[in-house]
Amino acid sequence: MSEPYDTDVLIVGAGPAGLVLGIELARRGVAFRLIEQRTELLQASRGKGSQPRTLEIFEDLGALPRFLEISGPYPPLCMLKGDTGRWGTALQRPDRPTPDIPYPNMIMAPQWRTDAVLRATLHANGGEVEEGVELRRFEQDEGGVTATLLTGGQSSGVRAKYLIGADGRTQRRAHGTWNQLPR
Repeated sequence: MSEPYDTDVLIVGAGPAGLVLGIELARRGVAFRLIEQRTELLQASRGKGSQPRTLEIFEDLGALPRFLEISGPYPPLCMLKGDTGRWGTALQRPDRPTPDIPYPNMIMAPQWRTDAVLRATLHANGGEVEEGVELRRFEQDEGGVTATLLTGGQSSGVRAKYLIGADGRTQRRAHGTWNQLPR
């Protein structure tokens, strides 16, 4: 007899890592829930540079055309020397694409714009982000993970085969239980 699961994968955190995982699972027909504690999109930028390999992954996901619309090359780096000298230099010398490296140059976009592109790609693949859902605790056993979620002041449980911490905090939580931790 197989164990009853509510979902195969519970993803905690809807930043770039959680969104990319959600897109991949949706594309492959794997059942998942993607939860995000925030109820509003992050307007800050925790990261703005995308490396060449990231661009290849975005292409595979179908997100690259839209991402290229909202991004651009890195501006020159300006430096001051005392109060008299100032000069600019490029962070990277632009390279030409090759068959092995189709996107050789880093490009820049604020994280909130990257998140918007990835959310749209997730939605296009049939996935969604459950906003305002907080992971309160979890317990792992041989068969999977039992998690306690808090949504609008109401507690609920979910049983999953796997829990993925993509919120930058889950891995710091000792022994599967915790209270609010600072971000």
